[in-house]
Amino acid sequence: MLGGGFIAVNNVQDRINVLNTNLEDTENTLRDTDRELETAKEAQKDAEDAMKTAQTNEKIAKDSLLKAGRELVVQRDRADKHEADLNTTRAELVDARKFSESWRLFQQANGTQAQIRQKLATFADVNNQRANFLAENVILLSQIEKLGVELSRYTGTSVKVTLPQNLQGTVTAVDAQFDFVVLDIGESQGVREHGELLVSRGEKLIGKLRILDVKKDHSIANILPDWKQGEIQTGDLVIVGN
Repeated sequence: MLGGGFIAVNNVQDRINVLNTNLEDTENTLRDTDRELETAKEAQKDAEDAMKTAQTNEKIAKDSLLKAGRELVVQRDRADKHEADLNTTRAELVDARKFSESWRLFQQANGTQAQIRQKLATFADVNNQRANFLAENVILLSQIEKLGVELSRYTGTSVKVTLPQNLQGTVTAVDAQFDFVVLDIGESQGVREHGELLVSRGEKLIGKLRILDVKKDHSIANILPDWKQGEIQTGDLVIVGN
């Protein structure tokens, strides 16, 4: 009976030893698992950190790319502007060289700047003298015409009076009974006594006038009966004949 009890105790002890061994193995396994879990967590954190870093780096890379693109556009615009400025400068340089060459040839033909100034001054003096002569000539011709008109009044002879070729006016009043008209042009426009004007309406010639009396901005003219081809009316055009 004691022998059976010893065997039972031994069996229990063996069982306890096995359980202790299993417990130790399980604890070791649990520790290993905890370490692996911690390692996995650290790996996951590292992966997450790496992903965040990669995302940040990707954003930085995109921003850098956009910035580089903008800078490239700015640099291209600046380069285009510099090229345009360069082309403009070249064109201006060509023009300046052409002008310089033209001026050199002009000086060869006409002398130095001082000589050219002297020639221009001389030309201006001659031109002024010519203008004065023409003005005096116009005054003299006008006086001659007036003297001729005055003389014709006493001699009964006709006198030819020249009127400006571009002179034209309008009939403003008509006296059919005494055959004279009033015109809206006078001495200021170049009208002279005894000058002759044609009267037209549209493309039709109506008659011819001879200036009788001249005021500053209007005049009175007789209707020449030999030229009368219709009744002259207010608004008819008067022009200088050939």
